[in-house]
Amino acid sequence: MLAVGVLLSCGNKGTAPYSISSPEEEEWEDSLSLEDTAEEELELDEEIGPRLDGVFNDFLFAYLHNRALRRERTANPLRLEHTERPAEMLEEFDPEFEFGFLSGEYFTTLYDNAAQMMAEDEEELEEDSIVSLQRINLNDGTIRNFMFLREEGHWKLDAIREATFSDDDLSDFLLFYAQFCSDSLFQAESIADPLRVVLQDPNDEEGCIDGIIDADQWQTFCPEIPSGIISNIRKGQSYGGHRIVLRKSGLANGLQEVFTFTKERTGWRLTRYEN
Repeated sequence: MLAVGVLLSCGNKGTAPYSISSPEEEEWEDSLSLEDTAEEELELDEEIGPRLDGVFNDFLFAYLHNRALRRERTANPLRLEHTERPAEMLEEFDPEFEFGFLSGEYFTTLYDNAAQMMAEDEEELEEDSIVSLQRINLNDGTIRNFMFLREEGHWKLDAIREATFSDDDLSDFLLFYAQFCSDSLFQAESIADPLRVVLQDPNDEEGCIDGIIDADQWQTFCPEIPSGIISNIRKGQSYGGHRIVLRKSGLANGLQEVFTFTKERTGWRLTRYEN
């Protein structure tokens, strides 16, 4: 950061980084082997079972990594809903293909504000709750909603809904972000000047470095920005304000990055970056 002339002040304490695999979960994750043979034989024992249907992220991790669980917790036949034609029933469903967008190193979630982001991390949803896992294709403007229903204490994939950006209340932001992550000139014009940055202190695991950089330093400093196909996990959060928080969370570690976008008179801008 010193190489790009960042004006920073030390000593502020940051929040603990978000992770879907905390240290106490490592033993549990090890039991969810990625090997096909182990998956086929895996039984959800008494230790794993109660946790499985609590926090949705815990269930989703197990669902994605366990073939037997996917068969048990996927409606058959699975209803595929379209916006402009009648729904159809899928006799066959290929989860490896459908959920391939979550096979990378991270996933993303969108929030209306930072408070909403912090509140939902460990929230156990009520009975009859519906969570939409969204596959957002920034290249063609389509959204595939995987609808998970919690019924009688158990999560299951209940239906798939196809949509476009125009069908979603995030339409305005998604149209902006699709250009932001693919057009370097547009991105440079959409950076707040100055830009607030909050970085983890390399000398203090619980500390952070809080400061600002000039907009023209972003291209030098710029981290990998999620692009192409991204995810969003909607647990009832609504979007109606002038701010969107995009959280990029590591799948295999506790690393996270948070991009905060604010809608101003001239359009959306990146106003804060945090890692």
